[in-house]
Amino acid sequence: MDATAIESRLREEFGARVGVAVRSAKRLYASVDAADLPEVVRWLRASLPGCRLATSTGIDLREGIGLYHHFVVNGSPLVITLKALLAKPEPHAPTLATETAAADWIEREIHDLLGVRFDGHPDERRLLKDASMAGELPLRRDFDPVQFKERIGERPEF
Repeated sequence: MDATAIESRLREEFGARVGVAVRSAKRLYASVDAADLPEVVRWLRASLPGCRLATSTGIDLREGIGLYHHFVVNGSPLVITLKALLAKPEPHAPTLATETAAADWIEREIHDLLGVRFDGHPDERRLLKDASMAGELPLRRDFDPVQFKERIGERPEF
């Protein structure tokens, strides 16, 4: 199935709840409200045999935190990206770790570095940062590494 066919099926299944844009035969982007992510992921995995989460990314945008879940279909060059915009200062989204184990560590990384809380995540322990960085969000626009270094008085141990 190509991107155009999946776009049609997404529109049919979710209507206005999903904004879909096909960039090429191999790339599809779907804007989704964060609350709808688990349902859309369940639909993708049920409708596209071999569909799996490749990775997730987060970025601090002016208007909020952009959360991007990138799915691939085995044996296909197609990449499907589900995009959600999360409100600052305390962004949150439902976890996908209960839908796919691949989301477990990447959600913990996004939580550590951008402060996104994944509601219902089975393991919320810190994954990347050491104790000196507790409360710091190093991938946020307002993080100041110089000020951080001055505050702790030394380079953190990694």
